[in-house]
Amino acid sequence: MALDSLWIGLTLLAVLTFLASVASIVQGIRLRGGVRRAVRLALGAFLPSVAVILPVRGLDVGFDENVRGLLSQVYPRYRILVVADDSADPALLRIQPIAREFPRVDVGTILSDPSPLRGKVNALRSALAHLGLDDEVVVFADSDIRPAPDWLRQLVQPLADSTVGVATGFRWYLPPRPTFWSLVRAEWNAVSANVLFDPRRSFAWGGSCAIRKDLVVPLRLEDRWRDVLSDDLILTQAVREAGLKIAYVPAALVPTFEGADRAACTEWCFRQMTMATLYLPIVRRYATAAFAVFNGSILFGIACLALAVVWGVAYLIPAAIFLAPLPVSIAKASLRRRALFSAAPKVAAGWNVPALRTAIAAIAVPWVMAAGLLRTRRPTTIRWRGHTYDVSDPHHVRLLDGALARDATS
Repeated sequence: MALDSLWIGLTLLAVLTFLASVASIVQGIRLRGGVRRAVRLALGAFLPSVAVILPVRGLDVGFDENVRGLLSQVYPRYRILVVADDSADPALLRIQPIAREFPRVDVGTILSDPSPLRGKVNALRSALAHLGLDDEVVVFADSDIRPAPDWLRQLVQPLADSTVGVATGFRWYLPPRPTFWSLVRAEWNAVSANVLFDPRRSFAWGGSCAIRKDLVVPLRLEDRWRDVLSDDLILTQAVREAGLKIAYVPAALVPTFEGADRAACTEWCFRQMTMATLYLPIVRRYATAAFAVFNGSILFGIACLALAVVWGVAYLIPAAIFLAPLPVSIAKASLRRRALFSAAPKVAAGWNVPALRTAIAAIAVPWVMAAGLLRTRRPTTIRWRGHTYDVSDPHHVRLLDGALARDATS
């Protein structure tokens, strides 16, 4: 009787967890529907003058081709403001001869304002003071993206709607060599796309997003971007507080041609989770709930397999149901990838990875995510591009260097 009760209890619990898998697939189908609807609105006639702000620091992989992609946009009126902390930055020096290949596009270079917290956010904040009267839209771009020629036109279209506060693209990692850890990072990054059409959990991605210039002052970006590490999540907060919408643009999906080893992958993943913990906790709570159910279900499935060996094959039934999230997660990853690629054929053409490898990476993501959630519960420091920061107060971040940085990370 006791064993029967245990079997019944485990089977009922397995069915409940399986419902989460069903919800996950439904979410993937909704993502596909959202992409299809958004694509139908692509390439509209809204063509405002654009200032693209490009913060640089060092030479990213494929930097030259990335810059050429930004300079070869099929768009009538745009200019690029390149911002660096140091006048001797190799990226700042390298971009000048590349810009001469594209005389049609005005490229200006500026240095970020002096600040105890130098870096991307300070560079963006500094560039706001250099916007001109003719600039109607401000686009923020990262130097590691390689946009298609129609990227800029696609990205600004949602801003024709005055209720949209920010239009955002998204990134897809295309590793030159599809190693295990490079694919884990690609799949981990892709998981964020699940919420891009969710009005409560969507976010602006700072590597490719656009706002109207007349919103810069009302959103108080110059003040909000002081002493913080996240540009896009702070922008997300500002847009939400203003009662405006975040519009995801599937056709503005951009590739980043970069691989990763284990150290680079885990550092990147944990940093992303830390940023969410500090600046967008609703996304962290969502991830915690989703992956707790997934990982817990797998662990219960393994336990039921052990019980089947000891107490009989009947326990294979709850085991099979508990382990259902494994094939479901692979199917969800494939559905998500095909949905996003349907709007960006050039990105799709660059993804030449065997299905088995992507499946293994997709299965590994929840466990990396779980480790990240545990590691970033109460973050006090974060390391980014060679610097260590004190994030005990996320709105008053301090740069740690020298002996202080070594002590904080030891």
